[in-house]
Amino acid sequence: MKLLYAVVVAALPVGLEAQDPAPVLAAAESRYAEIRTLTAHFTQIIENPMLGGPEQTTGVLFLSPPGRFAMRFTDPEGDRIVADGEWLWLFNPSTIDDQVIRTAIPEVGAATPNLFAQFVDNPRERYHVTRVDGTRTAGRDVHRLRLVPKSEDLPFREATIHVDALDGMLRAIEVVEQSGQKRYLEFRDFIQNQPIPEAELMFTPPPGVRVVTPHGL
Repeated sequence: MKLLYAVVVAALPVGLEAQDPAPVLAAAESRYAEIRTLTAHFTQIIENPMLGGPEQTTGVLFLSPPGRFAMRFTDPEGDRIVADGEWLWLFNPSTIDDQVIRTAIPEVGAATPNLFAQFVDNPRERYHVTRVDGTRTAGRDVHRLRLVPKSEDLPFREATIHVDALDGMLRAIEVVEQSGQKRYLEFRDFIQNQPIPEAELMFTPPPGVRVVTPHGL
């Protein structure tokens, strides 16, 4: 079953493939369902016209579905986002070195910190999905799908996911946030279903760092 949907996509007539997003979305869903753990390197580019030129960061992503997830930045070194299954920790010592923000992870709903689940776990229930022109991402042929939220409980207006044409993996995610800020994430060097060190999916505030839990969260 691993590449079944990818094979179906490849076999579609060009005209039909260009119109119908369902086979590509099914390939991405199928591949995500196989993930027990995932490690990947990422590059993130944030564009905010109010703040000047694009900002680029890099790091390593760790995923253990459904509720454990981490982005550990190598540039800027030490910044991290960690969902430990109960709390989501946001620690950015590159800007504020004496504070970490802690919020509860919702048990239900769309506000998951899991980047992959956000877009390919039951996406038809949450998004209007259309195809856009294909391209290459990270040296791979991809199909691109535009996702527009059906409800207003998501922090972005729309997203475009780049689904690998051969194996159904997400190679990139483009997001237009409610503020108009644009965020692009590209992934490479996937390691799937191999043990992740427990420490990567946990966070302990360093000595002297204040833990802030926003009111009502």
